Amino acid sequence: MIQRALNRVILFCFAVLFSLGLQAQEKKKILLKSANILEYIKPENPDVQFLKGNVVFEHDNSLLYCDSALLYIDKNAMDAYGHVHIKVSDTTQIYGDKLHYDGDKKMAVMEKDVKLIDNDIILRTEVLNYDIENKIGYYLQGAVIEDPHNKLVSRHGYYYSDRKEFFFRHEVVVTGNNFKLTSDSLMYNTSTELIQFYDNTHIISDSTHIYCRYGWYNTLTDQTKLIHKAKMVSGSSVLEGDTLYYDRKAGYGKAFRNVVFRDTTENILLISQKAFYNQKDSSVLATDSAVFVSWENQDSLFLHGDTLFSRKDTLLGREVEAYYGVRFYRPDMQGVCDSLYYCESDSLMRMYKSPCLWSDSTQMNADYIEFLVDREQVRELFMKSNAFIVSQYENTDFNQVKGDQIKGFLINNDLDHLVVHGNAEAIYFIEDDKGAKTGINKSSSTMMNLFFKDREVNAIHMQGNPQGTIYPNKELSADQRRLSGFMWFGDIRPKSKDDLYRKAVPVNVGPVMRGEN
Repeated sequence: MIQRALNRVILFCFAVLFSLGLQAQEKKKILLKSANILEYIKPENPDVQFLKGNVVFEHDNSLLYCDSALLYIDKNAMDAYGHVHIKVSDTTQIYGDKLHYDGDKKMAVMEKDVKLIDNDIILRTEVLNYDIENKIGYYLQGAVIEDPHNKLVSRHGYYYSDRKEFFFRHEVVVTGNNFKLTSDSLMYNTSTELIQFYDNTHIISDSTHIYCRYGWYNTLTDQTKLIHKAKMVSGSSVLEGDTLYYDRKAGYGKAFRNVVFRDTTENILLISQKAFYNQKDSSVLATDSAVFVSWENQDSLFLHGDTLFSRKDTLLGREVEAYYGVRFYRPDMQGVCDSLYYCESDSLMRMYKSPCLWSDSTQMNADYIEFLVDREQVRELFMKSNAFIVSQYENTDFNQVKGDQIKGFLINNDLDHLVVHGNAEAIYFIEDDKGAKTGINKSSSTMMNLFFKDREVNAIHMQGNPQGTIYPNKELSADQRRLSGFMWFGDIRPKSKDDLYRKAVPVNVGPVMRGEN
């Protein structure tokens, strides 16, 4: 029993001694290495030493140099003055004119013309707090940081020496190789030269301006990732999205989710969920719910396709290409096709593979269609191979014109004159002065000119073996009232700009009618 009690006492004593040993290790005394003069007044201040000339202290593997100092022995602290220098390690040095150092906390407060050097990094400020044990410095009165490639300025900042990282807050400005970055808050790694920003940020490089809330910028590769309300402005081109990637050297960017590209001088928008941007030709390739919007004055054109591509050519102007399931809507005109091309220089909209076009009650379809757009109005129309123009007269009756090729001329987006080349055929309904249906004209010739008034056929001129017959209305059956190849595509016609995403592609024309408008 006595032995057990003795063992407990011995263990307790060892624990106390071990604890005291740890405390002694944690709180090493500041050691005076050298000084030209040492003074102290023992009766009045027995724990304060005054040192002058080539003063050198050592504390926990760090060396402190100064012209003069006050050493507080009982507090294990000191104040240093004049050419103060702390050699924290072989790579980290701190310089200033005034220092207060707490040896127990291993905390240094350097003032006046402070300079911290860590390898190639130089930090300049008026007051620097530095935790020598954890190798963390911070300032609250503004500082300038320089490395071989970049210069950073901020009001508040923290430096983590082991990680070679700075964290800056408030009025942060970074300047580097042809770029300037401003932010409310950011982290900078001096080894990788990677900047991570966490609040309102603006990057200027050449003629490009970038705005975002979060993201990173690699100053070595000139690559950046932008998150949350990201926007890139290059001249008149603006690209926005929830997430943007941009390679400045390549002049190439990617955008994802809620993507909007616009040209402020051309009144165009390109909206999608995914887009790829080339700064050299201001081109954008957009997919995933992509819509191209062009407007002038009141009416806007909304164009959708599985893939949309637009670029700005110095000679051709703005070009637009749309592929697969193309549908477009404008209040006065709608269309569908497999692919489409528009060029600003000639103002031609070209529709390929099963194109179909509608204007008011008129439907136009062929193997290929192109039309000239001038000041938002369609001026000319050209249809090639199996060209068919159909206008709904009433119920299941339609005015029809077909031929190998049809060229149309429009005024205020209404047909004024049609020229039909090759195997020209027409069916149109005749009315009396009171508007009653009196007959049906079926005509055919090699070439045909049709003239319109109030959206109805007013006159017809035929050339090359013309043939024409006017039938009483009741004498022609339903199938005889339609030209061979007639088809009505009313069910696939875009009804509004919100109807563009519906997958509807014209099928090969046949003898039966398909859908009603």
